Amino acid sequence: MSVKKDKKIKIKSKIKKFDYKKVYNLITKRFHIKLLCLSMAFILFLYVRYQQEFSKDYIAKLQILNVPSKLLIANNINENITITVRGFRDSKHEYPMEFSTYIDLTNAQLGSNMYKVNLSEEIDYKNMNIIITPNRIPIVLDELVYKTVPVNVVTIGTASLGLNIDDIIVNPSNVIISGPKTLISSINKINTIPLDLTDRYLDYSTRLKLNMPKNIKSDTSLVDINVIFNKDMEKIEFNDIVVNINNLDSRFNIKLDSPLIAQKLVLEVNKNFVTNISESDLSLYLNLKNITNAGIYSNISVEVNIPTYAKLLNIEPSFFDIETESR
Repeated sequence: MSVKKDKKIKIKSKIKKFDYKKVYNLITKRFHIKLLCLSMAFILFLYVRYQQEFSKDYIAKLQILNVPSKLLIANNINENITITVRGFRDSKHEYPMEFSTYIDLTNAQLGSNMYKVNLSEEIDYKNMNIIITPNRIPIVLDELVYKTVPVNVVTIGTASLGLNIDDIIVNPSNVIISGPKTLISSINKINTIPLDLTDRYLDYSTRLKLNMPKNIKSDTSLVDINVIFNKDMEKIEFNDIVVNINNLDSRFNIKLDSPLIAQKLVLEVNKNFVTNISESDLSLYLNLKNITNAGIYSNISVEVNIPTYAKLLNIEPSFFDIETESR
């Protein structure tokens, strides 16, 4: 037992004598050189780390290639793919300006499946650390079918004074659409873009685009529209309206014994507008802009300005004879 104790005491004495001085000398000897080396190593570490942290994101358009015949894509696909390139900063000039991606559906089958996003083979990617997001995309392939459906005209707004529409004639009234079977089966009509009826009061024609649902196609993109308003019309008669003289050359005067008077003017307007029109809305005149000499002129027609919602049926008299003289 005493021998073991002696050994332990010797070991402890050696540990106590341990070389605090040696350690101290090891650290302090040529300290400035060691500190310089440590600093350089740390700077080099930061530099390398900085180089390795370089990354750049590209946005690439996704192309779908080799869709099987009689099949088509039935779901919406995000066309933007993010390409993240990581590597050393000093080699970034070697990276391409852009990337292109594609999905090859050569062996694709009917239904929903995940398909791998591939990079275009025009560039050598072996020395690049590339991450594709997303790297797989769900695609639903459905059977391509055709269907004939009616065109529905969508209207917004209210016609002037609450006028009603008698009919809207569409040409063509039906169109052939094509698309995925599951989508086509639920479509019973194709709407137009909205037709604004605000302040309308006269029949008119226009062309409208068809508002095609996503993934549905048609050879017809525009349809002709004829809007026919309610023909609940009423005649209005005005009497003894003064006919004015317009555009007479300043070198001449008109020889008149009495004012020119239209004895009767008959208009046709929708009943909703009857109370809106009065004689002050009418303008009757002779346009003498073509008279260049003094003399007698026969059968000069009366021109009439009336509201656009009214139709001229009759005016008596509709012609006048006049005589001009030099000033």
